[in-house]
Amino acid sequence: MKAIKRFTGMIAAGLAISLMLAPVNTSAANAQTNAAMKGNFQDIKSLTSSDYKDLEFLKPILKDKTVVSLGENFHRVAEYSSMKTRLIKYLHEELGFDVIAFESGLGDSFLTYENMDSLTPKQMMQGSIFPIWHSKETQNLFEYIKKQSKTDKPLYLAGYDMQFTSGYFTQFVAQWIAKVDKEQGQDYFNFEMQAMTDYYGVLNKYGLDNDNNPQVKQEIKKVKDEYEPKYKALIQFMTDHKKELVAAYPKNPHLFEVAVKTLEDRVKFIEMGMYDTRGSYEFRDRIMTENVEWLMKELYPGKKVILWAHNDHLAKNTSKIAVKEQGKWTNSFTSMGELLNKKLKDKEYVIGLYMNSGQASTITTQKLFQIKPMPKGSLEHLFMQSGYKIAFADLSKHKSPNKNNAWMFKPMYAAEDGMTSEIIEPMVMKFVPKEQYDGIIVFDKVKEPTTKY
Repeated sequence: MKAIKRFTGMIAAGLAISLMLAPVNTSAANAQTNAAMKGNFQDIKSLTSSDYKDLEFLKPILKDKTVVSLGENFHRVAEYSSMKTRLIKYLHEELGFDVIAFESGLGDSFLTYENMDSLTPKQMMQGSIFPIWHSKETQNLFEYIKKQSKTDKPLYLAGYDMQFTSGYFTQFVAQWIAKVDKEQGQDYFNFEMQAMTDYYGVLNKYGLDNDNNPQVKQEIKKVKDEYEPKYKALIQFMTDHKKELVAAYPKNPHLFEVAVKTLEDRVKFIEMGMYDTRGSYEFRDRIMTENVEWLMKELYPGKKVILWAHNDHLAKNTSKIAVKEQGKWTNSFTSMGELLNKKLKDKEYVIGLYMNSGQASTITTQKLFQIKPMPKGSLEHLFMQSGYKIAFADLSKHKSPNKNNAWMFKPMYAAEDGMTSEIIEPMVMKFVPKEQYDGIIVFDKVKEPTTKY
């Protein structure tokens, strides 16, 4: 932000008049500027209300969009899950969005939705999405999905990640294959669980910061070399017995395609561990991009889709973001969001979520940590000048900068957990808001997710 110039000297003759008038003029000018600035923001009044009056401003903005992406700058935040759940309900009920797709396993999410009649909302959540979102706040969405499935207006659950998410897919597919060949089904279950155990064993042994350790790559390659032939042989078996497998599960003919795609992704998931941090992110995001495109083309053609993920995977030009990693500034990676936006362009609307202060919990240990109010010069601090506890800004309608929206077109700092950190840290991301998002929501105060319920 530019510093405001101040006069440091005046001629004696005009001193009295200047001192008398300057505060009044400055105050009036500031009031006008603040009012105009505040005009950029909308007040979202509730995290949970089914009265959508405070969201009606979204209707003209989103009416022609086919994809809405809902990001977050950190995963374990209660308000983020509550707000996303409310936005998803609004998009589904008021704007005809049909699919909610998570940054979670493609196969796990598909099969959980297929078999939801035999699952509670909590079991659906646990079987389909990563544990980082397992909370009372997120379960509310799964209760809604289950309820809507009984109507003529279902909300489909999907995933687009290539990572192993839960054992639900493995268990179901093993039983499905066993209907055709019992031994083959059991063999698949055993080798997949062992493959994931071996893979995670290497990752846990060396930790996340292993970019310069050739031993890691060698050990991951050993895992890949052992299990890739097994996955290929299984896929060949399934291809040879496609007719019997489809007959064994006539409920949804897409199961065969989803299962094969998920099994192919297992090998890619293991391969991801052979790259450095940036390389692994870009490798994964390319595959997630392909999976989103496949879902929209093959499983849900013509349907409007909501994407749920970290800001890092959804922002429109992530390779232009500067990120502070371990004390050094570097460029971020080319994300799924950047790849998708090049194709979807104005048919997509990307919303980034940020927080000003409060409390959250770490990804792996769920240890609580405090978030102090964000400093001046940050995106979060700017939003809080609106006076709103939950402030939304639409950047999409602003085509050129002026004195009231100049911040949208200038580099700004924001908080993030980056590519390797376990906690949120202030001023570690630098980007031009307009280049990355169509809309931004900032919460004044947040808390950790509710995990005991």
